[in-house]
Amino acid sequence: MLELKKTTLQQITQNIQKQFVSYAKQDFSNCIQMPIFQLNYFINQAIQKHKVISISYKDIYDNEFVATGFISRNKNNKTILKLDSLGDNLSHLLNINQIKYIKLAKR
Repeated sequence: MLELKKTTLQQITQNIQKQFVSYAKQDFSNCIQMPIFQLNYFINQAIQKHKVISISYKDIYDNEFVATGFISRNKNNKTILKLDSLGDNLSHLLNINQIKYIKLAKR
């Protein structure tokens, strides 16, 4: 009986993890650099409508990363953004120049 409860709990846990991971598995392999005006437009729309977005961005060493969550702007400097990731309680601080591509997250 204890083993049955354990496997049921494991299945529930795995299903919850799959839902969070499905946000992160976005394909950015063939996406080109978006212009700054387009990035600003999409960021403003995501903030106003409180949408979950996926961002492809580069660090200072040109390594490319993907993050998914809710975005907000710094009040003092409009080029600095904060993305609060879903599922892992991690916040990314980004400069607008680091962002390569933005799209709505698939559910």
